[in-house]
Amino acid sequence: MNCATEQYDLTGGKFVRDESLDFGGIRAGEGVNSIHAYPAMFHSRLVRQLIERYCAVGDYVLDPFMGSGVSAVESCVMGRKFIGFDINPLAVLIAKVRTTPIAKDILLNTLEIINRQYYDVIPNPPAFPNINFWFTQERIMSLSKIITSIDSIDDEDIQRFFKITLSETIRAVSQTKPNEFKLVRRKKPCQFGTIKLFTINSFKNIKSLDDYYKLNKIIYNPNIQLVNTLTGDIQIEDNSISLLITSPPYGDSQTTVAYGQFSRLSLQWLNLPYDSDKKSLGCKPININGGVPSPTLYMILSIVSRQDLKRSMHVFSFYYDMFQCLKKIISKIKIGGHIVFVVGNRTVKGTQLPTDVICVEMLESIGCTHIETRVRLIGNKRMPSKNSPTNITGEKAPTMKYEYIVVCQRNG
Repeated sequence: MNCATEQYDLTGGKFVRDESLDFGGIRAGEGVNSIHAYPAMFHSRLVRQLIERYCAVGDYVLDPFMGSGVSAVESCVMGRKFIGFDINPLAVLIAKVRTTPIAKDILLNTLEIINRQYYDVIPNPPAFPNINFWFTQERIMSLSKIITSIDSIDDEDIQRFFKITLSETIRAVSQTKPNEFKLVRRKKPCQFGTIKLFTINSFKNIKSLDDYYKLNKIIYNPNIQLVNTLTGDIQIEDNSISLLITSPPYGDSQTTVAYGQFSRLSLQWLNLPYDSDKKSLGCKPININGGVPSPTLYMILSIVSRQDLKRSMHVFSFYYDMFQCLKKIISKIKIGGHIVFVVGNRTVKGTQLPTDVICVEMLESIGCTHIETRVRLIGNKRMPSKNSPTNITGEKAPTMKYEYIVVCQRNG
C-alpha cells in the first residue's frame, strides 16, 4: 500500500489518494464472493490487503457490520479467526454459504433431486403482503415447488446453499427491476422459466464454490452471527481482537442503500424476518445533543438543520448510533490492535458529510490514534451512479465517488 500517491484535499483535510486501491476493471465480488449479489460490497482485494497488513496468521478479525461476508471469506482463507455480525438474515445466510465448502458431487446430486421432485411436488404457496403484485401466479407456484424441495433437505449446509441460489432466482423472476436496490416494479418480465433459471444459478454457484476452494483452504471456521451490534449481546473477550475491519452503512437506509428492501422478497419467501431497516443505525431520528464527540459533525449539522431540521436529526441519530457501537466494541480490541473503517461520504441537502473525519474524531475520543486515511475510487461497488436523495420524482444527484480507508490504532 506504500505506493506512489497523489495528495488531495477532498473533505477539508489532507488525505492520501491511493490509485493502487482502485482495482479498475476488477469486480468487487470475485470467486466465491460472486455468489449472490449484495449492495455496496467490500472489494475483496482491498480486504485482503488490509488483513495482510494489519494482523497476523492466527489472529482474530472482527467485522461488526459484516454484510454478505467478504471479510469473512478473506479472513478464513488467510488463516485468521473471524467473528462477524449483521442484522440482515439474508446477509448472514450469504456469508455462511460463501464460507462453507461443499463437495461438488454432493451439490450436483442434490440439484438433480430438486429438479426431479419439481414436477411431482405439491406447492404450498406463502401468503405475505403484496405477493401477487411482485409475482405472477405461475412464478408463485414454481417457486413454491422449489422451496418445498429445498426444505426437505436434511443437511443444513446444503439446504442453505440452495436457499441462497433460490434467493437469486426469486429476485430475477419477480416483477421488481433487477438492478435496483429498492423495490421498483419492472416493465418487462423475466423471460426465463423459474426452474430453468434456478438450475442455471445453481450450476454457477456450484462452480464458484468449487473453483475457489480448490485454490484456497479454510484454516479456521468463521463465527458468523445474526446480531445487531447496536443492541445485541456482544460475546467477545476483551482485548482479544487484533483487527476490526468493516464497511459500515453509509447512512440511514432511507436515503442511502436500502439493504432491507433489497432483501425483502427473498426473506419473505424464506420465512425470515425482513425488518432490518427498522433496526439499522439512525433509523429513529433523535434530538441533536452533545452525545457524539465530533466537532466536525456539529459544524455540518448546523448547515443541514438550516434547510431541514428533521433531516439533520436523522443524520445525527446515525452518527450517535455509530458511536454507541464503537464504545461497545472498543474494549474487545487489543491494545495496539487496529481499527479499519472503509466509509463513503454521502451528501445530504447538498452538503457532504465527512464520515471519515467524524469516525476519526469519535475513535480518538475513546483511546485510538489515527494512523492514515487512504482514498480510492468506488467504481467497483454495486451501487447506482445516481440516487434520489429528496425522494422527489425525477430529481437525481450523483452518489459517492470516493471511498475512504480510515486506519486507527487502539492505545488504551
